[in-house]
Amino acid sequence: MDQLTLYLAYHEWAHERLLAAVAGLPLKDWEKPTGGSFPTLRALYQHVLEADYRWLQRWKGVPIAEIPAHFVVEGYESLERLFRPQLKEIQAEGKRSLAEGADRNVYFITAKGLHVNQPFWQTLYQVVNHGTYHRGQVVDALRMLGGQPVGTDIFLFFSQANK
Repeated sequence: MDQLTLYLAYHEWAHERLLAAVAGLPLKDWEKPTGGSFPTLRALYQHVLEADYRWLQRWKGVPIAEIPAHFVVEGYESLERLFRPQLKEIQAEGKRSLAEGADRNVYFITAKGLHVNQPFWQTLYQVVNHGTYHRGQVVDALRMLGGQPVGTDIFLFFSQANK
């Protein structure tokens, strides 16, 4: 498996580990203030879901993607229903894009109106890096809510993949 495909697989693996970790949290905990760049776990996951959706649409050739009205994270059940299929779609679209060539152009328009052309591989790094940043925040929120944090370090992914 090439490095970019591994990186894409890591993104899904790490999110799946956190989905399992937040599965047992009561619905009331999703609205408890946890600090950080988003005030609650619900708001944090809303952002992660929407950001990955926008990047997925950009990979599909949609430069500006409107978030579907039904994309509302209320707790674990809604997150799982929305995010898990999206993670699978990110894998499929990412692999398709890599098969076309990691240097294929991705054109998009940012929320601030900036028109951007970047090679696919650079956008893939953005998606995984952004996910890593917010996964760390989820782990911190889990600690504050009394949940069991889980490791999502890439060396753990490689250790498991090397077995």
